[in-house]
Amino acid sequence: MRLGNEYRRIWAGNAASNLADGITFVVIPLLAAHVTHNPRAIAALDVVYALPRILAVLGIGVLVDRTDRKRLLHASNFALAALFAILCAVRAADVLSMPILYAVFGTVGLVRTLADSSAFAVLPQAVSPEDLDRANSQITATQIVLDEFIGPPIGGLLFATAAFLPLIINVLAFCAAGLCYLALRGDYTVPTTEARPDRTVLTDIKEGFSWMRGNRTVLLLTVVGALASIGYMIPFSCLVLYASHVLGLNAAGYGLLLSASSLGGLAGSWAAGRLRPRIGYGWSIVAALALGSAAFIVVSATTNVVVVAVALAAYMCHAVVWNVLASSVRQKMVPMEVMGRVGSVSRLLGLTGLAVGALGGGWLAGAFGLRTPFAVAASLFAVASLLCVGNLKQLRAWERSTAEAAPASVVEAAAES
Repeated sequence: MRLGNEYRRIWAGNAASNLADGITFVVIPLLAAHVTHNPRAIAALDVVYALPRILAVLGIGVLVDRTDRKRLLHASNFALAALFAILCAVRAADVLSMPILYAVFGTVGLVRTLADSSAFAVLPQAVSPEDLDRANSQITATQIVLDEFIGPPIGGLLFATAAFLPLIINVLAFCAAGLCYLALRGDYTVPTTEARPDRTVLTDIKEGFSWMRGNRTVLLLTVVGALASIGYMIPFSCLVLYASHVLGLNAAGYGLLLSASSLGGLAGSWAAGRLRPRIGYGWSIVAALALGSAAFIVVSATTNVVVVAVALAAYMCHAVVWNVLASSVRQKMVPMEVMGRVGSVSRLLGLTGLAVGALGGGWLAGAFGLRTPFAVAASLFAVASLLCVGNLKQLRAWERSTAEAAPASVVEAAAES
């Protein structure tokens, strides 16, 4: 079944911006290394990128719910193109400094959060509920290929030729993404209730929290998502040290290990849409989280490079299946008028979880050894899986009611036409 022209425009826009993302996360550190050899100054780039996202994400959720989401999508991508054009001009003029790089990269993180939040909210307005699993799977598979396999090597090769070349590619890629979103034909304005004199940004944020608290399944998925972010970052924050000191890999071997894990992500994007029709959302999510836990247990228990590579691929498979299915459930359950705010709460907890996991991973590795973070992360994923088991009955009841309502909606649509 075809997903339609609107979906293809959204997919193409995501693909172009994903290519630019893959280039960005190689080129920005390379530019920083050209400016300074101070490791702390270079490491601060991650803080500069993350902090504005954490501080602004709830307000961005309100903006997504108040504004035409199509306009936000193309405006944010054109803004990203402009930022990289500025960076290109600064580099060409040979006046690049770390403060300039911090300012640009921090702004990129902020605008990227707006673009991602808008894209998440737009998809269920462009695709029917029964097609969301397939749409999310295809978008995720494309993201993995471009972020992990194509963007980074292109960025590195172009930078080696001339530092401004990958920046120009980013300008073109984000412009292409903006044009794809500008070409959307559907109505992506947000259903709103009657304006109230007491409506403020804080009021809107509270409404998002209140809706989430009232929906047990979405609340659970948000909490599990935060646990998954912590569980991911605890071992991955020190993975490069684990690869060199425990597995004995050099830089090339570490790159191959990451590539192997990315292949698992591709397998997960293929499996997600096929698993759910057979065993349902609930058991699919439980199985995915259990797989993530098992994968990290294996890594913590062995130093065999091949076994570790397979286990990390299994972990990435779990991560993609979990993300695709959890995203589809949220997109189906959350009303359009609060989609941005509810999604922003999830993003806030996820970003905070990544920060907590990075700190925890460094401490665990230093205090108990480089294999310990994997064992601790495995226990977090096991807890997350058990939490989802406790919500299976409610999730399966919702899925049955959705399936029963689908034929009726089809009949109504046919009668209207």
